[in-house]
Amino acid sequence: MSKSPLATENYPAYEGNFTYGRSGRKIEAITIHHMAGRLTAKQCGAIFQTVGRCGSSHYGIGYNGEIASYVDEKDTAWTNSNWDSNCKSVTIETSDNDNSWYVNDVTLNSLIKLVADIAKRNKLGTLVKGKNVTWHSMFTSTSCPGAYLLSKMDYIIEKANKINSRSVAKPNVIYQTHDKVAHKYWSEIVNFNNYNSNGYAGYIGHAMDGLKVRLSNGAKVYYQAHIKGGTWLTVVSKWDNTASGYAGIYNKTIDGISMRAEGCTLKYRVHLLNGGWLDWVSKMDINDSVHGMAGIYGRTIDAIQIQVI
Repeated sequence: MSKSPLATENYPAYEGNFTYGRSGRKIEAITIHHMAGRLTAKQCGAIFQTVGRCGSSHYGIGYNGEIASYVDEKDTAWTNSNWDSNCKSVTIETSDNDNSWYVNDVTLNSLIKLVADIAKRNKLGTLVKGKNVTWHSMFTSTSCPGAYLLSKMDYIIEKANKINSRSVAKPNVIYQTHDKVAHKYWSEIVNFNNYNSNGYAGYIGHAMDGLKVRLSNGAKVYYQAHIKGGTWLTVVSKWDNTASGYAGIYNKTIDGISMRAEGCTLKYRVHLLNGGWLDWVSKMDINDSVHGMAGIYGRTIDAIQIQVI
Protein backbone atom coordinates (compact mmCIF):
# COMPACT_ATOMS: atom_id res chain seq x y z
CA MET A 1 0.00 0.00 0.00
CA SER A 2 1.43 3.37 -1.04
CA LYS A 3 -0.95 5.44 1.06
CA SER A 4 -1.58 5.23 4.77
CA PRO A 5 -4.86 3.61 5.81
CA LEU A 6 -5.00 6.32 8.49
CA ALA A 7 -5.67 8.94 5.81
CA THR A 8 -9.46 9.27 5.82
CA GLU A 9 -9.43 12.22 3.37
CA ASN A 10 -7.86 12.57 -0.07
CA TYR A 11 -7.12 15.86 -1.85
CA PRO A 12 -4.74 15.09 -4.75
CA ALA A 13 -2.15 17.78 -5.36
CA TYR A 14 -1.99 19.46 -8.77
CA GLU A 15 0.37 17.38 -10.92
CA GLY A 16 2.61 20.38 -11.52
CA ASN A 17 3.35 20.56 -7.77
CA PHE A 18 5.03 17.17 -7.38
CA THR A 19 7.04 14.63 -9.39
CA TYR A 20 5.84 11.18 -10.40
CA GLY A 21 8.18 8.46 -9.08
CA ARG A 22 11.22 8.90 -6.85
CA SER A 23 14.09 9.08 -9.35
CA GLY A 24 15.04 5.52 -8.51
CA ARG A 25 15.32 6.22 -4.80
CA LYS A 26 13.66 4.32 -1.97
CA ILE A 27 11.92 5.76 1.08
CA GLU A 28 14.44 6.20 3.88
CA ALA A 29 12.97 8.90 6.14
CA ILE A 30 9.92 10.77 7.40
CA THR A 31 10.10 14.57 7.41
CA ILE A 32 7.90 16.63 9.73
CA HIS A 33 6.65 20.12 8.85
CA HIS A 34 4.14 22.58 10.26
CA MET A 35 1.53 24.50 8.28
CA ALA A 36 2.45 27.88 9.85
CA GLY A 37 -1.22 28.32 10.56
CA ARG A 38 -4.36 26.77 12.03
CA LEU A 39 -5.72 24.80 9.08
CA THR A 40 -7.85 21.78 8.44
CA ALA A 41 -6.35 19.00 6.37
CA LYS A 42 -8.69 20.04 3.53
CA GLN A 43 -7.53 23.67 3.65
CA CYS A 44 -3.89 22.57 3.46
CA GLY A 45 -4.72 20.27 0.55
CA ALA A 46 -6.33 23.14 -1.34
CA ILE A 47 -3.00 25.01 -1.23
CA PHE A 48 -1.27 22.12 -3.01
CA GLN A 49 -4.06 21.96 -5.59
CA THR A 50 -3.24 25.53 -6.65
CA VAL A 51 -1.65 25.78 -10.10
CA GLY A 52 1.84 27.22 -9.85
CA ARG A 53 2.21 26.58 -6.13
CA CYS A 54 5.39 24.53 -6.80
CA GLY A 55 5.03 22.77 -3.46
CA SER A 56 3.23 19.81 -1.94
CA SER A 57 3.33 17.20 0.81
CA HIS A 58 2.40 13.55 1.07
CA TYR A 59 0.13 14.08 4.06
CA GLY A 60 -1.46 16.78 6.17
CA ILE A 61 -2.94 16.66 9.66
CA GLY A 62 -5.58 19.24 10.55
CA TYR A 63 -6.18 20.86 13.93
CA ASN A 64 -8.97 18.35 14.61
CA GLY A 65 -6.53 15.48 14.08
CA GLU A 66 -7.88 14.41 10.70
CA ILE A 67 -5.31 12.98 8.26
CA ALA A 68 -5.42 13.66 4.53
CA SER A 69 -3.37 12.35 1.61
CA TYR A 70 -2.13 14.77 -1.06
CA VAL A 71 0.64 12.91 -2.92
CA ASP A 72 1.04 9.14 -3.19
CA GLU A 73 4.05 7.79 -1.29
CA LYS A 74 5.45 6.26 -4.47
CA ASP A 75 5.81 9.81 -5.85
CA THR A 76 8.02 12.75 -4.81
CA ALA A 77 6.36 15.61 -2.97
CA TRP A 78 8.05 19.02 -3.15
CA THR A 79 8.30 19.78 0.55
CA ASN A 80 11.82 19.77 2.00
CA SER A 81 13.54 22.48 -0.09
CA ASN A 82 16.09 19.80 -0.95
CA TRP A 83 15.76 17.46 -3.91
CA ASP A 84 17.79 14.59 -2.44
CA SER A 85 15.74 14.70 0.75
CA ASN A 86 12.46 14.95 -1.18
CA CYS A 87 13.32 11.84 -3.19
CA LYS A 88 13.82 9.67 -0.11
CA SER A 89 11.28 11.15 2.33
CA VAL A 90 7.60 10.86 3.17
CA THR A 91 6.53 14.33 4.28
CA ILE A 92 3.84 15.44 6.73
CA GLU A 93 2.35 18.91 7.17
CA THR A 94 1.01 19.46 10.69
CA SER A 95 -1.50 22.12 11.70
CA ASP A 96 -0.57 24.57 14.40
CA ASN A 97 -3.17 25.46 17.02
CA ASP A 98 -2.25 29.18 17.21
CA ASN A 99 0.41 31.59 16.00
CA SER A 100 2.84 30.47 18.73
CA TRP A 101 3.21 27.27 16.64
CA TYR A 102 1.78 25.14 19.47
CA VAL A 103 0.33 21.85 18.21
CA ASN A 104 -2.63 20.55 20.18
CA ASP A 105 -2.67 17.03 21.60
CA VAL A 106 -5.26 15.68 19.14
CA THR A 107 -3.12 16.73 16.18
CA LEU A 108 0.08 15.54 17.87
CA ASN A 109 -1.39 12.10 18.58
CA SER A 110 -2.45 11.73 14.94
CA LEU A 111 1.07 12.71 13.90
CA ILE A 112 2.55 10.00 16.13
CA LYS A 113 0.23 7.35 14.71
CA LEU A 114 0.97 8.41 11.13
CA VAL A 115 4.73 8.41 11.70
CA ALA A 116 4.49 4.90 13.17
CA ASP A 117 2.37 3.66 10.26
CA ILE A 118 4.68 5.11 7.58
CA ALA A 119 7.71 3.61 9.34
CA LYS A 120 6.11 0.18 9.65
CA ARG A 121 4.85 -0.07 6.05
CA ASN A 122 8.14 1.17 4.59
CA LYS A 123 10.26 -1.01 6.89
CA LEU A 124 12.23 1.92 8.31
CA GLY A 125 13.00 -0.04 11.49
CA THR A 126 13.62 1.72 14.78
CA LEU A 127 13.07 5.45 14.36
CA VAL A 128 16.07 7.62 15.17
CA LYS A 129 16.01 11.39 15.52
CA GLY A 130 17.88 13.14 12.74
CA LYS A 131 18.31 9.90 10.79
CA ASN A 132 15.05 8.39 9.57
CA VAL A 133 12.93 11.05 11.28
CA THR A 134 13.87 14.52 10.05
CA TRP A 135 12.39 18.03 9.94
CA HIS A 136 12.34 20.87 7.44
CA SER A 137 14.99 23.11 9.06
CA MET A 138 17.54 20.32 8.69
CA PHE A 139 17.65 21.02 4.96
CA THR A 140 17.17 24.77 4.59
CA SER A 141 17.04 28.01 6.58
CA THR A 142 13.49 28.01 7.93
CA SER A 143 11.62 28.13 11.24
CA CYS A 144 9.59 25.07 10.17
CA PRO A 145 8.48 22.89 11.95
CA GLY A 146 8.31 25.42 14.79
CA ALA A 147 9.74 25.40 18.29
CA TYR A 148 6.97 23.26 19.78
CA LEU A 149 7.27 20.36 17.34
CA LEU A 150 11.05 20.49 17.65
CA SER A 151 10.72 20.23 21.42
CA LYS A 152 8.44 17.19 21.02
CA MET A 153 10.58 15.33 18.47
CA ASP A 154 12.03 12.85 20.99
CA TYR A 155 8.53 12.25 22.38
CA ILE A 156 7.04 11.68 18.91
CA ILE A 157 9.76 9.16 18.06
CA GLU A 158 9.50 7.36 21.39
CA LYS A 159 5.74 6.95 21.09
CA ALA A 160 5.88 5.89 17.44
CA ASN A 161 8.53 3.28 18.24
CA LYS A 162 6.35 1.96 21.06
CA ILE A 163 3.42 1.58 18.67
CA ASN A 164 5.63 -0.49 16.38
CA SER A 165 7.40 -2.37 19.17
CA ARG A 166 5.40 -5.55 18.52
CA SER A 167 6.78 -5.79 15.01
CA VAL A 168 10.23 -4.26 15.59
CA ALA A 169 12.26 -6.68 17.66
CA LYS A 170 14.43 -5.31 20.42
CA PRO A 171 18.07 -5.70 19.34
CA ASN A 172 20.60 -7.69 21.32
CA VAL A 173 23.62 -5.86 22.64
CA ILE A 174 26.91 -7.53 21.70
CA TYR A 175 30.05 -6.74 23.66
CA GLN A 176 33.42 -7.99 24.86
CA THR A 177 36.31 -6.74 26.97
CA HIS A 178 40.10 -6.94 26.82
CA ASP A 179 42.09 -8.20 29.80
CA LYS A 180 45.06 -5.98 30.70
CA VAL A 181 47.20 -8.19 32.93
CA ALA A 182 46.74 -11.95 32.88
CA HIS A 183 45.08 -13.07 29.67
CA LYS A 184 45.90 -10.12 27.43
CA TYR A 185 43.22 -11.02 24.92
CA TRP A 186 39.58 -10.31 24.20
CA SER A 187 36.97 -12.08 26.31
CA GLU A 188 34.23 -14.26 24.92
CA ILE A 189 31.52 -12.24 23.20
CA VAL A 190 28.32 -11.68 25.16
CA ASN A 191 25.49 -11.47 22.62
CA PHE A 192 22.21 -11.57 24.49
CA ASN A 193 20.32 -9.52 27.06
CA ASN A 194 21.12 -11.54 30.16
CA TYR A 195 19.29 -10.25 33.21
CA ASN A 196 21.27 -12.22 35.77
CA SER A 197 24.70 -11.79 37.29
CA ASN A 198 26.32 -14.25 34.86
CA GLY A 199 25.60 -12.17 31.77
CA TYR A 200 28.68 -9.99 31.68
CA ALA A 201 31.95 -9.56 29.79
CA GLY A 202 35.31 -9.50 31.55
CA TYR A 203 37.41 -11.45 33.99
CA ILE A 204 36.69 -10.82 37.66
CA GLY A 205 40.02 -10.09 39.30
CA HIS A 206 41.77 -8.90 36.11
CA ALA A 207 41.87 -5.24 35.07
CA MET A 208 40.03 -4.21 31.90
CA ASP A 209 41.84 -2.13 29.27
CA GLY A 210 39.49 -2.42 26.26
CA LEU A 211 35.78 -2.58 25.43
CA LYS A 212 33.87 -3.21 22.19
CA VAL A 213 30.08 -2.74 21.88
CA ARG A 214 27.60 -3.04 19.02
CA LEU A 215 23.91 -3.81 18.45
CA SER A 216 22.55 -6.77 16.50
CA ASN A 217 20.43 -4.51 14.27
CA GLY A 218 23.44 -2.47 13.16
CA ALA A 219 22.37 0.76 14.88
CA LYS A 220 25.21 2.91 16.15
CA VAL A 221 26.55 2.63 19.69
CA TYR A 222 28.70 5.49 20.96
CA TYR A 223 30.99 4.62 23.85
CA GLN A 224 34.14 5.85 25.54
CA ALA A 225 36.51 4.88 28.34
CA HIS A 226 38.26 6.82 31.08
CA ILE A 227 41.87 5.85 31.78
CA LYS A 228 42.74 5.45 35.45
CA GLY A 229 44.83 8.43 36.49
CA GLY A 230 44.25 9.98 33.06
CA THR A 231 41.33 11.35 31.06
CA TRP A 232 38.37 10.38 28.90
CA LEU A 233 39.33 8.97 25.52
CA THR A 234 37.66 9.84 22.23
CA VAL A 235 34.18 8.44 21.63
CA VAL A 236 34.18 5.42 19.33
CA SER A 237 31.31 3.91 17.35
CA LYS A 238 32.95 0.98 15.54
CA TRP A 239 33.86 -2.60 16.42
CA ASP A 240 37.30 -3.86 15.40
CA ASN A 241 40.81 -4.31 16.79
CA THR A 242 42.22 -1.04 15.49
CA ALA A 243 42.82 1.89 17.83
CA SER A 244 39.55 3.51 16.69
CA GLY A 245 37.52 0.29 16.89
CA TYR A 246 37.34 -0.11 20.65
CA ALA A 247 37.28 2.03 23.79
CA GLY A 248 40.52 1.96 25.74
CA ILE A 249 44.28 1.69 25.26
CA TYR A 250 46.08 -1.62 25.66
CA ASN A 251 47.89 -1.81 29.02
CA LYS A 252 46.06 1.26 30.35
CA THR A 253 43.59 0.43 33.11
CA ILE A 254 39.99 1.63 32.67
CA ASP A 255 38.08 3.16 35.59
CA GLY A 256 35.09 4.70 33.78
CA ILE A 257 32.72 3.81 30.91
CA SER A 258 30.01 5.94 29.27
CA MET A 259 27.77 4.94 26.36
CA ARG A 260 24.54 5.44 24.44
CA ALA A 261 22.84 3.89 21.40
CA GLU A 262 20.67 5.06 18.53
CA GLY A 263 17.08 3.90 18.59
CA CYS A 264 17.11 2.29 22.03
CA THR A 265 18.32 2.82 25.57
CA LEU A 266 21.26 0.96 27.04
CA LYS A 267 21.45 0.16 30.74
CA TYR A 268 24.95 -0.68 31.93
CA ARG A 269 27.00 -1.23 35.07
CA VAL A 270 30.56 -2.20 35.93
CA HIS A 271 32.28 -4.45 38.44
CA LEU A 272 35.21 -3.06 40.44
CA LEU A 273 38.43 -4.98 41.00
CA ASN A 274 38.38 -6.21 44.62
CA GLY A 275 34.91 -4.75 44.91
CA GLY A 276 31.43 -5.43 43.59
CA TRP A 277 28.88 -4.33 41.01
CA LEU A 278 28.01 -0.63 40.95
CA ASP A 279 24.52 0.74 40.27
CA TRP A 280 23.04 0.68 36.77
CA VAL A 281 23.20 3.86 34.67
CA SER A 282 21.34 4.55 31.43
CA LYS A 283 22.69 7.71 29.83
CA MET A 284 25.92 9.06 28.39
CA ASP A 285 27.22 12.16 30.16
CA ILE A 286 30.84 12.20 31.35
CA ASN A 287 30.11 15.37 33.32
CA ASP A 288 27.63 13.46 35.47
CA SER A 289 29.72 11.02 37.49
CA VAL A 290 26.61 9.58 39.19
CA HIS A 291 24.12 8.97 36.39
CA GLY A 292 26.04 9.50 33.15
CA MET A 293 28.91 7.04 33.53
CA ALA A 294 29.67 3.68 35.13
CA GLY A 295 32.69 3.54 37.41
CA ILE A 296 34.53 5.44 40.13
CA TYR A 297 37.58 7.46 39.25
CA GLY A 298 40.68 5.73 40.64
CA ARG A 299 38.98 2.31 40.96
CA THR A 300 39.86 -0.38 38.42
CA ILE A 301 37.06 -1.98 36.38
CA ASP A 302 37.30 -5.71 35.65
CA ALA A 303 33.85 -6.51 34.14
CA ILE A 304 30.84 -4.87 32.57
CA GLN A 305 27.21 -5.83 32.04
CA ILE A 306 25.01 -4.16 29.39
CA GLN A 307 21.31 -4.54 28.59
CA VAL A 308 18.89 -3.05 26.06
CA ILE A 309 15.81 -1.65 27.79
